[in-house]
Amino acid sequence: MKVQSTEFGVYQGKVVNAFTLINDNGMKVTLLSLGGIIHDIQVPDRAGQLHACVQSLPDLHAYIDDPSYKGAIVGRFANRIGNANFTLDNAVYKLDKNGGEHNLHGGIAGFHKKVWQSKVCKSDSEASVHFSLSSEDGEGGFPGNVEVTAVYTLSNDNALLLELQATTDKATPLSLTQHAYFTLSKQATVGTTEVQIHSQKITDVDSTLLPTGRYVDVANTPFDFSQQKAIETQSNKSHPLYELVGGYDHNYVLLPSVDGQPQAKVASSDTGICMSLYTDLPGLQFYTGSLQSTSQLGALCLEPQYFPDSPNRPEFPDCIATPEAPYKAYIRYTFEHI
Repeated sequence: MKVQSTEFGVYQGKVVNAFTLINDNGMKVTLLSLGGIIHDIQVPDRAGQLHACVQSLPDLHAYIDDPSYKGAIVGRFANRIGNANFTLDNAVYKLDKNGGEHNLHGGIAGFHKKVWQSKVCKSDSEASVHFSLSSEDGEGGFPGNVEVTAVYTLSNDNALLLELQATTDKATPLSLTQHAYFTLSKQATVGTTEVQIHSQKITDVDSTLLPTGRYVDVANTPFDFSQQKAIETQSNKSHPLYELVGGYDHNYVLLPSVDGQPQAKVASSDTGICMSLYTDLPGLQFYTGSLQSTSQLGALCLEPQYFPDSPNRPEFPDCIATPEAPYKAYIRYTFEHI
């Protein structure tokens, strides 16, 4: 197990470092202290050649200018909070409006554009980068002084684990996610990439992509990935929620894992690479980059999360962290050959 550290640039007077973790199989993961970004994942394909499994940008300036959260840890709250406000403990909190009339991915003061503190740990069988940051009470309109840690660990079984934790001194909604754009195929789009999601329902949304509180069965719709299927075979089907987005940008209601079953799988026949995703979060945003691309299937994101607009939806899984009940979640990616 090897770890390499280099300077990636300077942002707002702070050095941004790049950490490359290399396991004994030759798998490489490069992480940036800006936004806790996954800059690169290189996995040997079926022929033993390294394949880039995520989209990346060439330099620090490109990440700073990027509007698509590419590879970053998103927070304080992934996805949308309706009308950029919520009520908690009889107090109304007004947030940044950066997604139309809504708050998106934590707003202007989001975690994806912050330089995190970092520390490297290594053993014979795994290597980790520990990222941490502080978010002050009132930042972006959210309550509570929040201390966040994000630990990425690469192991010799070609697994990349992200452990997320946050403490707060005041009740506050928290939903952190990883916003990598996966590219397991050599093709320019992800149409031939096969996906399976352990879910039978998605959350319904209105014309502004805000949840209505209802659920939609995925059976016989473009959203049915209960069995592994090529994305393009499903995207050819018609559905108002698909046409509303012009692609996939929908929250899946995850089912409990049975016998270690992953919450999602992605596979590409041309590289022979298969990725399984495991998480303890209740939702998964499946996104194909349509908001940042002229192609409906220009990318593939799988973002574990609490449901969109959960602070305003008491019927959704509880997303409120407190001093007595801090935030804790994990996302684990494993890579193998099909």
